[in-house]
Amino acid sequence: MYKRKLKLPGLLKQGKSAFLFGPRGVGKTVLAQDYLSRVQHAESIDLLSLDVYRRYVAEPGLFRLEIEERLRDVLAKETLTVLIDEVQKFPGLLDEVHYLIERHKGQVQFLLTGSSARKLKRSGANLLAGRAWTLRLHPLSSQELVPDLRKALTIGTLPGIYQETSSSAKRSLKAYVETYLREEVMQESLVRKVDHFIRLLDVAGQVNGEPVNFTAVARDTGVSVRTVQEYFDILVDTLLAFRIDGWSYSVRKQLRQSPKYYFFDCGVLNAVRGELQTELKSSSYRYGKLFETFIVNELIRANDYNESGHRFHYWRTNTGMEVDLVLTRGPNDSPRAVEIKSQALPKESDLKGLKAFASENHTANLFCLCQTPRKYTLGSIQVLPWQKGIEILLQG
Repeated sequence: MYKRKLKLPGLLKQGKSAFLFGPRGVGKTVLAQDYLSRVQHAESIDLLSLDVYRRYVAEPGLFRLEIEERLRDVLAKETLTVLIDEVQKFPGLLDEVHYLIERHKGQVQFLLTGSSARKLKRSGANLLAGRAWTLRLHPLSSQELVPDLRKALTIGTLPGIYQETSSSAKRSLKAYVETYLREEVMQESLVRKVDHFIRLLDVAGQVNGEPVNFTAVARDTGVSVRTVQEYFDILVDTLLAFRIDGWSYSVRKQLRQSPKYYFFDCGVLNAVRGELQTELKSSSYRYGKLFETFIVNELIRANDYNESGHRFHYWRTNTGMEVDLVLTRGPNDSPRAVEIKSQALPKESDLKGLKAFASENHTANLFCLCQTPRKYTLGSIQVLPWQKGIEILLQG
């Protein structure tokens, strides 16, 4: 088992309950079961088991009776920890969880895993109104392993897949896209027309990391603008992609800019794009875009795990000047503009977007994250090894 950055024992030591969300394959069950092995009193309920699922759907109150019976074995100052795996399969169970938390305060703690909160919200499920924290688990980050960069760009860092041989990993990624992205999303009643979703999924892979013009996508795919927007929202809500909006000091201007979307894992992105068997050349445009996706995901993961509280935007002008990321933490925080370059020695001519951004935002701090072995400075731009850059950007 990998040593994960998300430390459940430290986060949940006060008996607090929590939702643990993350896409399939990131290791939620493994992490949760490891936590259960460290507590004195534990129960585990897997709603992926058809027998278990049918039992509680037929009689939801049975869950409450069983947990209360188990609580009779727990001493007054001790806590029973209950894991419910894939809780979105039966949202109605959360009413019973709510009752048990209130009725047995301090005696019972719930860890509720799921691949998305979307179905819970759409069903009007009881989200426990502050009685449970929301935690997010990602694929393996560079804080959890020293990645082989080319391997990470090719097959991603989903824990199980990362350990496989190259050929096996590619087969697993193909199956992941075909079974989860194209079937399980449908089974969760998130979309109604499979052919439309598959078409939009292919488009989402092609426009990864680019501003998305919903009107143009609708025209090219033959579906409505609203449907396009809804399907991109599904990718975000199921944690399969991250949305990054355009940045401006003016909120009104931010809302007018087209958003970007990044898939949560480079391997899954390659599978969606049908490029798992395509040779990855270091000097290619594709390599640069995969490196950008990798770094964006690394920053998002570190921001979550470190609870840094940064907001992510990108910046682009009408003349085409662009900065990959702008990180902020509030109205009084100086923006941190970040350009991501896959080469080892970027030159000033490669960083015109940062200079243009600085000319409009005089308090901005400027960074370039790349594959340089050592940091150096180009004018006011700090050029950093990407690992060090992530650390510096999210501190303070």
